[in-house]
Amino acid sequence: MMNQQEIYLKKKKSPIDQNERMTAIAGAVLLIFILWELFITASLKGLTTEHIFVGILLSGPLSVKMFSTGYRFFRYYTKSTEFVRKGPPNIVLRLLAPFLVLTTILVFISGYELALGHDDRLFGKIHAISVSLWIPLVAVHAYAYIRKLPALIISDWSRQTNRQLPGRIGRLAINFTGLIAGVLAAIVLLPVYANGWGHIKFHLPGPLTLGIVIAIIAVLVAIPLLRVTNKAKRID
Repeated sequence: MMNQQEIYLKKKKSPIDQNERMTAIAGAVLLIFILWELFITASLKGLTTEHIFVGILLSGPLSVKMFSTGYRFFRYYTKSTEFVRKGPPNIVLRLLAPFLVLTTILVFISGYELALGHDDRLFGKIHAISVSLWIPLVAVHAYAYIRKLPALIISDWSRQTNRQLPGRIGRLAINFTGLIAGVLAAIVLLPVYANGWGHIKFHLPGPLTLGIVIAIIAVLVAIPLLRVTNKAKRID
């Protein structure tokens, strides 16, 4: 018979907890660079090269994040016992997830096309519209998970045995590799999109302004919805 401590340790070493920590690290890296990118975008006319550089860099950490969340999605819908027992994410987040994935893909594909000098009119419109929709979706997603990030990340550095999980080095290595891959891609493509390094000159582009306004409204609407659905999930 296992005592309570052994049962606790077994649960904490499940693939679910490892996946959560992987996703948390990737999410934290992404959040930092997304905020940096939004700051740069507020001065887009003066920092175009910097905007594209950080946008391309983001594709590395984003790939890690999508792989990590995609893994949980795959394990849950292929009826993996542990992931089914854990249950799906909050219903509000599940409903928003397809739109978040779709707008993320559109933002980055259109951004790459613009960086490579392709049709500015077509991809410029796609980029502007998708960014305006993407920002509020990211804001709601970040609000829902941001309070969990510090504990998950700190746990991977803890020396306490009951907080340690196998694979810490692997999780850090994968996230570090994703970040380096994004940096290298941004550097390699510099000759294609670089037009001199700029200077800060604040002028909020329309899509960014619209995205921020919608994001504020979306988060305010999401707060009570997330609270109600989280309570319902705990009761179930």
